[in-house]
Amino acid sequence: MPLQRAYEAAATHNYDSLALRAVNQLLPLSSWIATKIVAQVIQLYPSYQSHTGLLSEPAVQISSIRDVEMFQVYLWVCILENSIHSLQHELFPLCVMLYPKLKVRWELVRQLIHLLGVEIRANLNPQLAAYYEPYHRSLWAMFSPQVFPTS
Repeated sequence: MPLQRAYEAAATHNYDSLALRAVNQLLPLSSWIATKIVAQVIQLYPSYQSHTGLLSEPAVQISSIRDVEMFQVYLWVCILENSIHSLQHELFPLCVMLYPKLKVRWELVRQLIHLLGVEIRANLNPQLAAYYEPYHRSLWAMFSPQVFPTS
């Protein structure tokens, strides 16, 4: 995960930077948000099975939580670097390479991205959430049904 990059990019911001405040507000919530999203996805897809097992199995839950945390860190990097580069050239290719092999359907990824947007908006005031919106929309577009049709 590009957590070190997020820290380095944060160091370039003034202490009162709104982008930095947005990330700082969500940083301590990242594991809680990831756990909540994974629980919601398990409820929505109770019989879904990836290559490693059912979503509800502990090992799959742990790796799913890690994935949601990774998506959050990539969004932080985008905000702090004011660039979509890390999503386009790092996260997206990584997902395209791994998820089909792990039998993770794009519909599941889209659900994760949708729920992540819901949580960001629920945990930030509108002024700070606005920093996430362009990157969240870009992330959504990268994994859209137009790019990865539902099978």
